[in-house]
Amino acid sequence: MNAAQRTWISSTFWTERIGPTAALATLKVMERVKSWEVITAIGNSNKQRWQALADKYGLEIEQWGIPALAGYNFKSKNHLAYKTFITQEMLKRGYLAGNSMYPCIAHSQEILDDYFFELDKVFAQIRDFEDGKDVMKSLDGPICQSGFKRLN
Repeated sequence: MNAAQRTWISSTFWTERIGPTAALATLKVMERVKSWEVITAIGNSNKQRWQALADKYGLEIEQWGIPALAGYNFKSKNHLAYKTFITQEMLKRGYLAGNSMYPCIAHSQEILDDYFFELDKVFAQIRDFEDGKDVMKSLDGPICQSGFKRLN
């Protein structure tokens, strides 16, 4: 280390203090707010509300994940078309949403209530698809991929 005192050193991140400072500030907020409790409560509530919508419309869903990242899939041969349809229709309603959610402390009750109000309408349309309406005629683009995999 003595050699460093007699030498000029240049480094891209030598004086970078923003990241560690932001991390410490985040930890203080997390401790004060107990964000893990808030996020867990929101995630558990989302799972209950998704199931309530599915039950309301007689749709079968399979839920997955932990409260901090939970989601659902429709038990239907058209599940990928429905996932695509949800994203398409929720975007039209001002929500970047799919069949999963990463809750955060900024998700207020008002935001979540509005999200579920709009999602209710989409589930009603999915019920129509299950009853025979052609989901493919309601899609504005191609069906989403099923996950990360080679496409060639």
